[in-house]
Amino acid sequence: MSKEFGKNVRGGPPATEKFDMNLPPIQQKLHLMLLVWAGSSVMKWLHLGRLKKVDMKGVKPPFLLICNHNAYYDFYIMSTALFPYRGYFPAAVDDFIGRESVLRQLGGIPKRKFTADIGLVRQCKKLLGEGKFVGLYAEARYSLCGLTELIPDAVGQLAKRMNVPVVTLKVCGHHLYHPFWNQKHRRWVVPVEACMTRIFTPEQIKAATPDEINAKIREYLHNDDFRWQSENRVRVSYKKRAEGLHKVLYQCPNCMKEYMMDSQGARIFCRSCLKSWVLSEYGELSAESGETEFKFPTDWYLWEREQVAFEVCDGSYRFDCAVDVNDLPNSKGFVHMGRGRLIHDLEGFRLTGVRDYDGEPFSMTLPAAGQIAVHVEYNYRFGNKRDCIDLNTMDNTWYVFPEGREFSVTKISLATEEIFKYLQEKRSAG
Repeated sequence: MSKEFGKNVRGGPPATEKFDMNLPPIQQKLHLMLLVWAGSSVMKWLHLGRLKKVDMKGVKPPFLLICNHNAYYDFYIMSTALFPYRGYFPAAVDDFIGRESVLRQLGGIPKRKFTADIGLVRQCKKLLGEGKFVGLYAEARYSLCGLTELIPDAVGQLAKRMNVPVVTLKVCGHHLYHPFWNQKHRRWVVPVEACMTRIFTPEQIKAATPDEINAKIREYLHNDDFRWQSENRVRVSYKKRAEGLHKVLYQCPNCMKEYMMDSQGARIFCRSCLKSWVLSEYGELSAESGETEFKFPTDWYLWEREQVAFEVCDGSYRFDCAVDVNDLPNSKGFVHMGRGRLIHDLEGFRLTGVRDYDGEPFSMTLPAAGQIAVHVEYNYRFGNKRDCIDLNTMDNTWYVFPEGREFSVTKISLATEEIFKYLQEKRSAG
């Protein structure tokens, strides 16, 4: 373990205090927002950021802002788009590590990912009723491949209950600048662009069904950064632009082997059949020999989803692996729980293990029917640069690190969504 990860376990049990999820939210402090607005304006200028506003005349709080999520740079554009208004934003509990006080003063509301948090719904309703605005990232995570991820039905249901204008903020190009699969190196990407649109008035929200609301939110937030890059001829000349892409593109379309992909420089290649592809300066793939199966990385990613869906439908999908488990009880950081075993199949997630500090067993079960998606991390900064899966209940957040090389957290993420979808369709069919 590193000194900053799981540091307070050895020699005794960890502190038991938990995040206080019920603290009243704090409106963004003006003195902090002056710094945020200034810094965000500089970042927008550096990347020649273009912000278009559609049907936004006269729109002011209260409103519900719903954004897509490509990279940390999203926050800069969002801050400039919302100036001069101050509001509130649900944020994942790991965002609070080491900075809870500041993040709460910036309007942060702690949230455990992909849990049915009724308390958060009540907080949003109260804040909007007081004439404030609430902003949320509908995908509840960064995009893995620059393609808008699954947006839960709960987003439309929330919008329906709030009865205020609904505004979307779609950003393009941010994933290219700071891709989730390589957080270490930023690239020079200009220009980037965003579009802020009022898609519902309160009257339109009243007349629309949750399904209609969800459909429109998904339409206005849909983004494919690599296709956008190609169509707009946005050049990324960084020589190592493909390094890390194998974290997402884990299955070779040539030999069909999984977990044998690797990347170096502008190339992604299979260590089994040795086929390789080059990622161009305009986000397009080309095979160095033979057929080019996919023009864009996002097409490859969608193909992998289809392969996982086949496994789910025929019942063959299963992940079973020894893991290292770490708890995030509060913003002081992680505590190491111990080693265990994680099983993921059509029944959901089942995690068991034994605590290091007292030898007592621990377990977490997340039924598949209630798990619409799961958050994963590549080379996690608090986890000795290992890939991990973030499992949450209403009371616990456990970061689970599979051991060995024969796995992909991308596949686990895709499988979680496809299992949920499969079970829903099965129930609907009777």
